[in-house]
Amino acid sequence: MFQNAADPPSGIGRLQQRAWYPALVAASTQQRPEQTWTTRHLLAWIEEHLGSRSVDEPGLVARWLVAHAIGTDPIHLYTDLDRPASEDERERLRALVQRASGHEPVQYLLGEAGFLGRSFDVGPGVLVPRTATETLVQHVLTWHRGLDPDQRPDPLWIADVGTGSACIAVTLAMHLSAAMVVAVDRSEQALTWAHRNVSRYGMGERIEVVEGDLCEPLQSRGLSGRFHVLVSNPPYISDSRWESVATNVRGFEPEEALRAGIDGLDVVRHLLHDGPSHLLPGGLMVIEVDDHHASEACRLASECLELEHCRVLRDESGDDRFITAIRR
Repeated sequence: MFQNAADPPSGIGRLQQRAWYPALVAASTQQRPEQTWTTRHLLAWIEEHLGSRSVDEPGLVARWLVAHAIGTDPIHLYTDLDRPASEDERERLRALVQRASGHEPVQYLLGEAGFLGRSFDVGPGVLVPRTATETLVQHVLTWHRGLDPDQRPDPLWIADVGTGSACIAVTLAMHLSAAMVVAVDRSEQALTWAHRNVSRYGMGERIEVVEGDLCEPLQSRGLSGRFHVLVSNPPYISDSRWESVATNVRGFEPEEALRAGIDGLDVVRHLLHDGPSHLLPGGLMVIEVDDHHASEACRLASECLELEHCRVLRDESGDDRFITAIRR
């Protein structure tokens, strides 16, 4: 999900590198001259320290944190590996490394996450956008391109149920100029981030962010409560798989955005029960699911009398990740 880090300074062993961490955290500038805390040194000891605490991809996380602390991007770190860090930069880095050591998602530390080439504000209380979910957007765009150009709806009404950071809503609105999006979530914390991202990209006139439970807020919106597209990345982790979820996810991201009952399909069932009535004839439904129960989710969709052409689609990694269907 998240290697390639700077080489450790010559002559410094692994145990010696570990000894750097208390020195930096304690800001012992008297013990080591400021100019020796270069980008090269910082990358080396942060990777070593995070690796010793079993943080995933410690080299990559180190690059992100150092780049963030000194105000550059990871690529440009390597243009000046011997650049000394200022005290203010080291101070920022201490706090970041401490949080990263506890397995807090690096996206929370940076305050943003990437999604289809754009950055979105994220933090505690909202799900971190995943690369797999980018394929959901691509499926909608492919469907739209397949429509007769003379019959493409304008406006194109889209419902994003469980919007979280609004990364799906914003990305679809920016790719589809005719799109009008209703972005729904029941979490006040998540909606705070959704509002920030809608504002960040100037989409306030085309995206309405609404608090509510699943499809309930759609009743009075769209075209008399109906939409051309309904998308959702709902909770879908089953109880049996919860303990195997990575620590940085299970311990920090909102549980209500992740867990969905014994088989992981509780929310999917609600969407398949209520969602079709909010689709216009020929409308598209795309729901992200766990690859472990994608076939069962597709079977449930095929039992809905209002839906047809139900199928499972894969994400960019080749995993069964989405179910799609068309409103009869």
